[in-house]
Amino acid sequence: MRFRTTLVLLLILAGLGAYLYWMEFPRQQKEAEAKKLFAIKPDEIVEVRLRFQDRNILLRKTGEVWRLVEPLEAPADEITVKNLLNTIAECEVKREIEEATDLKQFGLDPPFVTLELKLKDRELPAVAVGKNTPVGFSAYIQRLDDKKVRLTTSAFRAGLDKQVKDVRDKAILNFTDEDVQRFSLVRSDGTISLSRKDGQWVIEQPGNYPADGPTVRSFLSTLRTMRAIDFPNDNPTDLSPYGLDAPRLRVVLFLGKDQAEKHVLIGGENPEKKSEIYVQTSGVPTIYTVSDWVWRDLNKNLTDFRDKLVLAYDADQVRTVEIGRGDGTNFRLVAKEKDQWAVEGVEGKPATSLIRQWLQDIHDLRGYEIAADEPTDLAAYGLDKPLLTVRLLGPEQQEIGSMRIGMVTTEQGSKEYFAVGSKSPTVFKVRDYLVTRLNKSSQDFIEKPTPTPGGPTPTPEEDVGAVDETDESLEDEPLD
Repeated sequence: MRFRTTLVLLLILAGLGAYLYWMEFPRQQKEAEAKKLFAIKPDEIVEVRLRFQDRNILLRKTGEVWRLVEPLEAPADEITVKNLLNTIAECEVKREIEEATDLKQFGLDPPFVTLELKLKDRELPAVAVGKNTPVGFSAYIQRLDDKKVRLTTSAFRAGLDKQVKDVRDKAILNFTDEDVQRFSLVRSDGTISLSRKDGQWVIEQPGNYPADGPTVRSFLSTLRTMRAIDFPNDNPTDLSPYGLDAPRLRVVLFLGKDQAEKHVLIGGENPEKKSEIYVQTSGVPTIYTVSDWVWRDLNKNLTDFRDKLVLAYDADQVRTVEIGRGDGTNFRLVAKEKDQWAVEGVEGKPATSLIRQWLQDIHDLRGYEIAADEPTDLAAYGLDKPLLTVRLLGPEQQEIGSMRIGMVTTEQGSKEYFAVGSKSPTVFKVRDYLVTRLNKSSQDFIEKPTPTPGGPTPTPEEDVGAVDETDESLEDEPLD
């Protein structure tokens, strides 16, 4: 009996599901389609014209690419156009009003905007869009093939409200990091040139130095991702109002195998909006405005681009680390099996996680400033008597590299820290908190015993002894 009941319920559910799938859902879909202003899909539209009182915007699809055709020829912003097409295709009529004799009361004479559409195979009737209703978040519209005034959502009106700059492609440069073989920065104080060699960036001008990879990638990313806020002039005859006749920075990119040049000029501030600056690129006369953070990110000097890694080495090759401290103590960290380390000659369990982090900090130690490239007096940086010396040895106890960290006290009484590696004479300034993390004693690398909450419970003998000591001390106390 129970099986039969279950079977009947399953059949009923199956029948209900079939009804919903084949009958109810299609009916609801038809009702939704009937409410739409146009029963079309976004990808059927190939041309959109927006006629405003003060401007005329024409967008046209060629192949799979949308372009702005009027009032000027330019690439269109794909995301903006996609949203516009969705707004048009999804427009629903909320209510119809009988034929209206006075269109001004609906904002339809003249209309806020007139929408004209072309599909792949036909043109659609134009739609006039009027004002928003005082309440109800609706807007008045009228298809020009009949006299009825309709209500739709105010979001439809807002979705059509576009300026020319809104529909233009905001991308200024189109390249990938892999395209860039070389680039130069032409600054008022000189030129900095960098090139890619064997997958690594190096500085070639004004001298030969390793470049800091993350800084280079960030610089190129800023160029690649900067977007136009506005297009103040598409055919300038005078660049001086924009500070582009003598730009404060010129970036020259050499792209691809043929080393094609692309120039980026950074001009002055927009006097009307101090948070914007003017930019122009070679091959395109258009002047753009971009956010001023672009200038802050691109305004790099030689020090910014230099690699400030104190010592470059392969951490996997290190088997022994000799550590010498300024107080005269010396000890060694020795690699064991399975990435385990021991503090040589020191009893106790090694603090493995702390040792690993310390080794990582040594490997990653970077300066924040170049103190000297060819120092003549190491004492000026506290490196003649270093605060910390680290020597790295390989599997055969061969030296992989070493570094020294020094400290000096300024005339003002503050402390400054410096570091130098064995592979380069360059002295770097380093942050004090990094030195604090590195300046460890041998005992710092040994795990501390976990204290018992409340401390150990004394034995009766210890307790008595404690009382005796107290009594003895009291007896020794002189009396008044």
